[in-house]
Amino acid sequence: MTDRIVLRAAGIEAVLDPAAGGRIAALRVDGLDVLVTEGWGPIAWGCYPMVPWAGRLRDGILRWGDEVHRLPPGLLPPHAIHGTLVETAWDVVETGAAEATLAADLGPPWPFGGRAVHRVRLGNDALQAEIEVHAGSRPMPAIVGWHPWFPRVLRDAAGAAVGGPVVVDLAAGGMLRRGADGLPTGDMVRPVPPGPWDDCFVDVAGAPGVDWPDALEVRVASDARFWV
Repeated sequence: MTDRIVLRAAGIEAVLDPAAGGRIAALRVDGLDVLVTEGWGPIAWGCYPMVPWAGRLRDGILRWGDEVHRLPPGLLPPHAIHGTLVETAWDVVETGAAEATLAADLGPPWPFGGRAVHRVRLGNDALQAEIEVHAGSRPMPAIVGWHPWFPRVLRDAAGAAVGGPVVVDLAAGGMLRRGADGLPTGDMVRPVPPGPWDDCFVDVAGAPGVDWPDALEVRVASDARFWV
């Protein structure tokens, strides 16, 4: 089953697309889309789970113990990016009026096997998402995340702008220095320099905000150590 799933709560609608990487394809608050609903290829729209790694894997090479594995860099050469499930159709495990559970096997090309589970639940004022990773028959590395795409300007059904252009509210204690290849060098930058950013942050104080003045404010809360 790969039809889109629509979840609803008071004033909120979330659309899940199992066929498109198990992603949250749309999130609407009071009729306004707070996610980009279409874009280039599989990685530039919606809010998709990144499993079993998030971000870029340098040159598509994974070293684990004494093993070296090569993972395909097809989406954004020369690095392997955002895991193995961005283009994979997920299975629908369970659905309800305001929550759904999707699942997908991790490989191939992931050499370790295993399975991922994506749960999405709507409340009266929030969307809650969870990712589980279950190993196969042997230990394996894993790191997960979500990649939301927020529009710079909110628009109503007629295409008219609502509120002001987006403002990102982020208070972080440190930033990983980014090299010429777009990947962290291993050095830490403190204090964090002014934006614009395409970087990884640590010691984030409070829930970062994505705010459209005079329209909507979204706060993103997580116990994750690293934020991009």
